[in-house]
Amino acid sequence: MHKKYVSQREAADWLGRSERTLLTMRQAGLLIEGSCWIRKIPQNPNSHVLYNLENCEEVLNGLARSRTMETVSPTKKKEVASA
Repeated sequence: MHKKYVSQREAADWLGRSERTLLTMRQAGLLIEGSCWIRKIPQNPNSHVLYNLENCEEVLNGLARSRTMETVSPTKKKEVASA
């Protein structure tokens, strides 16, 4: 059976990212609180963080897709209007 929330270490191993990278992604707002991660003790801002692997994977897959969409057509030249 698959656990809904896992520790930061387990999430880092599963997602192929370091624990520090997960922290950076949380701080940047890429991993959404309540959806991708929660605090073990919600009232304590220093509490351990637990991750929802399914939601984190969806976010990371979406980021990867958006990056590939941006680089799909590098041969197109941008037109610049001149005055």
